[in-house]
Amino acid sequence: MKRLLAAVSVGRDASALFPDVVKNVSFQSPELKKLIYIYLVQYAENNRELALLSINSFQKDLSDRSQQLRASALRAMASIKVLEVIQLVMAAVQTAVGDSSPYVRKTAAQCMIKVYGVDADQFLELRKLLLKLMNDVEVQVVGSAVMAFRQICIVLPKDAEEKQGAEGTESSWNAQQLELLHPLFRRLVQDMLLMDFWAQQCCIDLLMRYCRLFFASPDKTSGEEGEDQSASEDFLAFLKNLKLLLFSASKGVTLAAAVALCYLAPTEEISCVAMPLMRCLRQATPEASITLLSAVAPLVEARPELFRAMIREFFIQSFDPPEMKRLKLKVIEMLVDDTNVQMVLRELQVYVSWHSQPDFVALAVRSIAQVALKMTSVADACLRGLVKMLDSKCEALSCEAVVSLRALLQRRQSSKESGLGSVLPHLVTYLEDLSAPTARASVVWMIGHYQQEVARLAPDVLRRLAKGFAAERQEVKQQIVVLGLKVWAFHFFNARGEVAVKEAVPTKEAGSKDAAPLKVSPDESAQLLPRLEAIVEHISTLASFDASWDVRDTARALKSIKESAKAAVDSGGKSPLEQMGLWYCRACISGAPPLDAAGVDASEQADDPLLKAAIDSTWMIGSLAQALDFPLESYRPLPPWAEENSSDELRKVKEMSAEKAREAAPKSISSSTVGNVSHMEQRVQLPSNINNMPVVQSLEDLDLFYSEAPAPAVSMPSASRQAPGATLEQMRLGPGMNPTAAPTLGTAVFGEDDESDEAEDDDDDDWKYCQQAVPSQAPKPSPAQPAPPSGAPPSTAATAFVPPPRVEQVPDPAPPAPAEATEAMEATEATEAS
Repeated sequence: MKRLLAAVSVGRDASALFPDVVKNVSFQSPELKKLIYIYLVQYAENNRELALLSINSFQKDLSDRSQQLRASALRAMASIKVLEVIQLVMAAVQTAVGDSSPYVRKTAAQCMIKVYGVDADQFLELRKLLLKLMNDVEVQVVGSAVMAFRQICIVLPKDAEEKQGAEGTESSWNAQQLELLHPLFRRLVQDMLLMDFWAQQCCIDLLMRYCRLFFASPDKTSGEEGEDQSASEDFLAFLKNLKLLLFSASKGVTLAAAVALCYLAPTEEISCVAMPLMRCLRQATPEASITLLSAVAPLVEARPELFRAMIREFFIQSFDPPEMKRLKLKVIEMLVDDTNVQMVLRELQVYVSWHSQPDFVALAVRSIAQVALKMTSVADACLRGLVKMLDSKCEALSCEAVVSLRALLQRRQSSKESGLGSVLPHLVTYLEDLSAPTARASVVWMIGHYQQEVARLAPDVLRRLAKGFAAERQEVKQQIVVLGLKVWAFHFFNARGEVAVKEAVPTKEAGSKDAAPLKVSPDESAQLLPRLEAIVEHISTLASFDASWDVRDTARALKSIKESAKAAVDSGGKSPLEQMGLWYCRACISGAPPLDAAGVDASEQADDPLLKAAIDSTWMIGSLAQALDFPLESYRPLPPWAEENSSDELRKVKEMSAEKAREAAPKSISSSTVGNVSHMEQRVQLPSNINNMPVVQSLEDLDLFYSEAPAPAVSMPSASRQAPGATLEQMRLGPGMNPTAAPTLGTAVFGEDDESDEAEDDDDDDWKYCQQAVPSQAPKPSPAQPAPPSGAPPSTAATAFVPPPRVEQVPDPAPPAPAEATEAMEATEATEAS
C-alpha cells in the first residue's frame, strides 16, 4: 500500500488496482486501514459499484476506538457519491457530529459538502448540523464548519434556493442564510485569529458579506452623524481583528484581510494595508508573486497614493518572468506623477536598452507613450525620444516607437505645439528602413491623416508606395489604398478652393510659429491632380485582384466613394450615395480625430477605463474571476451595504440554563475510553460500590478488615475507646507503647493481602523479625524493682539487644488465642526483667 500510494502521489493512475485494495478493508491492522482509506477516498468516486461492497466495513469502523479510523471511514463513505446510500452516509455524519473526538467532528463538517453535492434535499439538515458545529468548543471544528457553511449556503445554494422559493434576488437569499450567524458573530470574530489559514480566508469572506448586509457604510455614517454615534461595536471589533491578520504568516490570509479592509473600512483607515502587501510581495516566490501582484494591481489602481512612496519596489529585474514584467509596468504607469516622473522615465530608458528581450522592449516603449499621455509636462521630451528610437537597429524597438508616436501625435493634434511638422518628415525618411508591417502601416496612416503638415511629401510617398504595392503585407496594402484616396481628395478640393480653413490650418493663432499658409497652392494641386488620378487608379486596379478579400473589398468601396464624390461635385449631390461620398472625402482631409457612434473622441475615450475602473472593479478583488477576467459558476459578487446598522442585541449570546449546561458538559476527558461513550457516562455518574468504609484506629481494626474469618466479639475497655488512636510507629516501632492499647490480635497484614501479587516469603520473615524485636526495646517497668536514679548510668543488661534465633515460617499457623498470647507476653517480660 505504501508503494501504491507513492505511485499515486507522483501522478500515476492506480485505479486498476481498486478491486484488490477493497478486499483488504476487512484486515484489522490500523496502519493498513489508514493507507487503504487514503486510496479509497482518491478513487471511490469513479468506482462506486465496487466501493459499495465494502460499505459494511466502513460502518463497522465508524465505531472503532481509534479516532483516525473513524474519521477515515466517514471520509470514505462520503466519497461514494451514490444517491442510494446517501441516507447511510447522512446517518454516519449525524453520529460523527456528536463524537467525542474533535478530529472526527472536523471530518464530519468536511464531508457535508460531499453529501450536499449528491443530494441537495439534505440542505436544511446539513445547515442545522453546521450551525451546531460552529458553536463547538474546538476552534479547528469551528473552522471546518465555517468552510462548509460558506460552500453550502453561499457558493452552491442554487438548488436549495429553487426548492425553498427564495424571492428571486441573490442578495435576499444570502441575507436569509447569513442572518443565522447573528448569535455566532462574536464567537467567529474571536476564533478567526486561531483558525488555520484556509479557514481564516473563508471566515473573512463570510463575515465580510455579513457586514455588508447588516451594517451601514462607515463612510456614510461618519459623514452624516459621526462615527462615534452610529458605528457598531461588533463591526469595529471585526475591523480590529482584520488589522491583526494583516501580519499573518500566510500571504493568502494577508491578501484576504487587505481586500476586506478595502471594502469595509473607512477611507482614512485603508492606509494600513500597503506595508503588509509589500512584505508579501518581497517574500513570495516568483510563481506566487504573479498571482499576488495581479490581485494587488486593482488596489494600486484604486488608491495609488498608498503605494506611490514604494514605487521602487515595482522596478523590474532582468530575471523576472514575462507576466511579472507586464504587471509591474502596468503598476508603474499607475503610480507615476509629477514627483517621480523623471525617475520613471530614466528607468524606462534602461528597459528599452534590453534588446535581447524584444517583447519586453516593445512593452517599455508603450509605457513611455502612456507616461507622455498622462504627464503633459514630459510629452515633448518623450516625443523627441521616440523619434530617436527610429534609428535603432533593434527592429522591435523602432517599430514600436512608430506605433507609440502615432498614439502620441493623435492625442497632441489639437495642441498649439503639437510638433507634427517636425516629426512627420522624419517618419517619411525612416519609412524605407521599416520592415515591420505594423510600423509601416502606422507611418502610412499618419501621413494620410496629417497630410496638411506634409502636403508636398504625401504625393511622393504615395508614388513610391505604389511601385512596391504588390510586395507589401495585407495591413500595409489597406493603408496604401486609404492614403491614395486621402491624397487625391485633398488636392481635388484644394484645386477647387474648397478646403476648410479651420481644419486645414488648426494652429493659425497670433504669434504662433506654426501658423503658416498652405504649402500647396490651388494651381499646384490642379497640376498634380491628373497624375494622382492615374496613381490612385493603378493602386485600385492592383488591389482589386489581390489575394486578400479585405484588400479587394476596401479598394472597390473606396473607388465607389471616389466616383460618387466626383459626381456629387459636378451634379450637386442629389443621390444619398453621392452625398455620402462627398462627406467622406471631406472628412478624410480634415484631420479630425476619429469619433465613435455617440460623437465622442475615441482617442481620449480609450484611456478612460484605465483611469476610472480603479474604484469600481468589474470583479471582486482577489477572486478567481478577477484573475481570469470572466466569472465561473461559483462566483458570488459582494452584496451592497445596508441602509442602517442592525442592533447589537441580535448578536448577544443567550445564556444557557444550569440543567442544559450540565447536559452539554463533556462526560469524560480520558482518551482511553474514546468510542465507548455509554460506558464512560455510567462509570463517571455512578458512585463506588463500597458504602461501608470502616474507621481504622488500631492495628486490630486493620487485621479484622483483611482477615477472611469473622471478627471475634472482643469487649474493648472504655478507656481504650476514648483514648486517641495510636499511629503505626507508636504501636510497633516506637519506644513508648500505649499501655492502654489492647494486645495485637491476628497475624501480620503484609503477605495476606490478596490484591498484592508482589509479596514474597522474605517479606514475611522480615516482618516477624521486627515483631519479635519490638518488646525488647520498650520493657515494662516492674513494680518490685525501683527505678534507677537519674544520674546513674544505664544498665547494660537492660539496654542490650540480643536478636532471637530465626524461626522458619510454618505454613498457615493457627492464630493463638487472646488469653494464651497475653500469658506468653507476661512471662517473657518477667524473664527479661529478672
